Amino acid sequence: MSELFGKIKKALTETEEIENEEVEEVFEEKVSEYEQAQNEKVKRVSNAKMMVKEPRSFDDSTEIANCLLANKACVVNIHRLQEASAIRLLDFLAGVIYAIKGEYQRIDRNVFLFTPHDMPVDGRVEGE
Repeated sequence: MSELFGKIKKALTETEEIENEEVEEVFEEKVSEYEQAQNEKVKRVSNAKMMVKEPRSFDDSTEIANCLLANKACVVNIHRLQEASAIRLLDFLAGVIYAIKGEYQRIDRNVFLFTPHDMPVDGRVEGE
């Protein structure tokens, strides 16, 4: 009888040990995936660049859009543009920002900051 209980106990405890090992392996995999994701974020932030652009026509908008698509923030000064071109450029860049889930905000009367999604900006500049 004790042999039977011994065999049952052995079978049950071996199963628990195997299950614990499997859980530990899955947990270790998840931790390493998280660490890799954190390392990628650090690499992206350390490689972050900010561009300053002063477009002279709407044609310069593609250059600014390419910077944003390359995950670079852009400060855009539109003071050299005519009003119609400035509105058109800002509408186009707002569409780019929407597509990449970024943000933009007005810094000054003719100066705007456009940032990709992984480069959040804290704070706001209050209007005049």
